[in-house]
Amino acid sequence: MHADSDSTGRSVGRRLPRVDGAGKLAGRTRFLPDLRWPDLLHARMVLSDVAHARLLALDVDAARRAPGVAAVLTAAEIPGENAVGVILDDQPLLPTDRIRYRGECLALVAAESEQAAAAAARLVRATVEPLPAVLDFDDLAADPEHPIHERGPIAVHHRVSRGNVASGFADAAAVVETSWATGAQEHYYLEPLGCVAVPEERGGVTIHGSLQCPFYVQKAVARACGLPLGKVRVIQTPTGGAFGGKEDVPNELCARAAALALITGRPVRLILERREDIAYSSKRHPYRIRVRLGADAAGRFTAIEVFQDALAGAYATLSPPVLYRSAMQAAGPYRIPNVRVEARAWYSNTAPSGAFRGFGSPQACVAHEGAVDRLAAALGLDPVEIRRRNLLAEGDETATGHRLSASVGARATLDAAVDAVHADLGAGSLSAGGGAPTAFDLARDPSLGEDPARWRMGTGLACMIYGNCLGHAGWHMDGAGAFLQLHADGSASLAVGLTEIGQGAETVVTQFAAEALGVEPALVNLVPVDTALVPDSGPTVASRNVVMSGRAILDAAAQLKARLAPLAAERLGCAPDALTFEGGAARGPSGALPLAELAQLAFRRNVNLAAEGWWHVPELDFDPRRGRGEAYFAYSFATQVARVAVDRVSGHARVLAVWAAHDVGRAVNPAGIEGQVEGGVVQGVGWALGERVLWDADGRIVSANLSTYGLPCSLEAPAVTTLIVEAPHPEGPLGAKSLGEPAIIPAGAAVAAALRDATGAPVERLPVDPVDLLPHLEMPSHA
Repeated sequence: MHADSDSTGRSVGRRLPRVDGAGKLAGRTRFLPDLRWPDLLHARMVLSDVAHARLLALDVDAARRAPGVAAVLTAAEIPGENAVGVILDDQPLLPTDRIRYRGECLALVAAESEQAAAAAARLVRATVEPLPAVLDFDDLAADPEHPIHERGPIAVHHRVSRGNVASGFADAAAVVETSWATGAQEHYYLEPLGCVAVPEERGGVTIHGSLQCPFYVQKAVARACGLPLGKVRVIQTPTGGAFGGKEDVPNELCARAAALALITGRPVRLILERREDIAYSSKRHPYRIRVRLGADAAGRFTAIEVFQDALAGAYATLSPPVLYRSAMQAAGPYRIPNVRVEARAWYSNTAPSGAFRGFGSPQACVAHEGAVDRLAAALGLDPVEIRRRNLLAEGDETATGHRLSASVGARATLDAAVDAVHADLGAGSLSAGGGAPTAFDLARDPSLGEDPARWRMGTGLACMIYGNCLGHAGWHMDGAGAFLQLHADGSASLAVGLTEIGQGAETVVTQFAAEALGVEPALVNLVPVDTALVPDSGPTVASRNVVMSGRAILDAAAQLKARLAPLAAERLGCAPDALTFEGGAARGPSGALPLAELAQLAFRRNVNLAAEGWWHVPELDFDPRRGRGEAYFAYSFATQVARVAVDRVSGHARVLAVWAAHDVGRAVNPAGIEGQVEGGVVQGVGWALGERVLWDADGRIVSANLSTYGLPCSLEAPAVTTLIVEAPHPEGPLGAKSLGEPAIIPAGAAVAAALRDATGAPVERLPVDPVDLLPHLEMPSHA
């Protein structure tokens, strides 16, 4: 199904080790805490201990007089604008009159040591007038017009309207309704948030940070510090994970550290402790979703109606694109002629809900897949068959009316996943309805055989659609650049504007450059991401890296080859268009010229051996008022199947195996794809079964460490079979499409379906609580 051989000598399609892997495994990689600057100050944030209040006064005098303190930053000392909203202008860098969540940053202290900064921060006193807090959907229902923001209770509202849903339901032989609740999720990246701001001798500031989106940070720092963009340089340090949690939040940290650096004239380091990070940083949006789905007697969908409500938290931050995506994908990867979707994000007095891998898509997926399973049962259809009859194919239209002309691998992923499951579990295993452990199950967990009557097994599947890149809502940011320089010895240097955050991006962009130049990947040196080296390439989100960086690199390489071709053709006695670049040489019909020799010739002829590549997503024909048209330029598809074991005594569930089939367009690095899918599946399993962000009645997060937050450990990770489907897209670089977000999206839905299969419980809430399953489990007679 994909190429993974080295035999062709090509770079794209080969199973290559990660270019950043050796340094990280050997401990040579220097993360932010490993870096040193002379005369460094240490900053500490002062966090609110109330969830909602009027801020009447902030007394920082004692902190300013404390030993070792160089500066205290409040709203009054911000050099530029006191604003840091990413999309909506609803968030101050530091509050002046209102506290909106427990953990909000009120002020910062910069001191000679971390200990001195922490001691001084404890001296800051806030005088507040407490206000009623909205912490969950129950509070929201009790007071839907709560006055958290002057703009009203709703941060964002998206809709999709197509066809006539009333007529579609009238034509249906069966209609089902489901209601879903999904919880918040903590990013729990290995490395907490942090940055260092260094004032520059000629004015301006340089930021070094553990972050995803350097160009976001550049804009935020310039705005808060009153600087032109050209005076703000952002360099990404090696980043220990992000998953979306380092998209918007670093804007705030970096802007505050930069303000302190400019005030003191000294470098300022701000690195959060884990407890601060969890109290302060963004989370996955909690959702409440209602779905109504109808189908005719043949099982073909006639109409869908979806109402999505999410908690945005104290500030909108990235709720607009999260809700946009969950609305556009609310109907799933299916052909449905009549669609209505309403998606709203409501303000609440909790930490802002931001981007989290799949942003909005996992929540949408559990809801539409749960409805599909219920409708299949109502019609007496197999869950595989009802999907096969409705999955999108070339020529079909998405829920928004986007006609798909190419690269629609939805049915191929379903077939690949089902075939793999049948090979391992036997035919009919996807509609067996519970049962005892099989030989396959015992091979993965022999302990199940010690008391097989105690376990109920289940298998469930889920399909998904994922719009590549930012879509219409973010089209103005959907361009990216690359700087590619060929050296006189035939090696190359590459700079891109999108970042490595653990997903293997450095390896993939190296492969694209090597493929385009016809050299081995070892000859391509990737330099750190630096806003001074490449044009604004937008954010590293929405699985943009392969598509955007890949196309920009290919553009830069095409420019270089166009300059080199006449020189090579002259030496080889052929026409320039008869040349190919591969195997480390320019090759013509009757000979080859090594690239190093060609580069030396170009250098002597004063040919420019550097090029800046650029690519942007094609303009999209979309009506945002109705949610109609081309919501995205391309779509990735996937099917995942989960196998679970449920303990009939305790109600606890474990996921034994997941089969994950993904349409990636073209596989750039199959080894990297497997790593992405395995990581995404485990993260989705955690969200489905154990990861709970819990607030107490005062708005304090009580699941603030690994002993209280159910992060899955290695022993709880399922065996993952990755199945790569290639349906190349004409706009993708060499046909490639997005994968990073899709890897997590169907996992939770597949686990929920497997739990329904094992227990018969409705399972319409994630994470699943064992207490919800126990009433549906007949206790073994000897228990």
